[in-house]
Amino acid sequence: MTAYLIVTYDIADAEHYAQYNPGLNHVTAQTIAKHGGELIVATNGGIQLNGHGVEMKVVIEFPNRDAALAWHDDPEYAEAKAIRMASTKNVNTMIVDKFVLPNAS
Repeated sequence: MTAYLIVTYDIADAEHYAQYNPGLNHVTAQTIAKHGGELIVATNGGIQLNGHGVEMKVVIEFPNRDAALAWHDDPEYAEAKAIRMASTKNVNTMIVDKFVLPNAS
């Protein structure tokens, strides 16, 4: 079943973060594709309707939870992820399944 990896965070150190984005965007894209994923959303924009917003919102679609988790834990992505984590705060990461409307019959 299709799964989404969702990450939200604030950038704490813009200079250090630049080593990740744009610096290692090619690694991120390559490893996402390796696991059958597609980057759906990566923005610091959007309209905050309620709650406490964060600067960056990222949504990546994967074929299933296992593929999403495999990307998250991929050794080829580890260095890039370490830079992202060290340069950000208020990080939330989750994997959720795509909603499928139950059969009404």
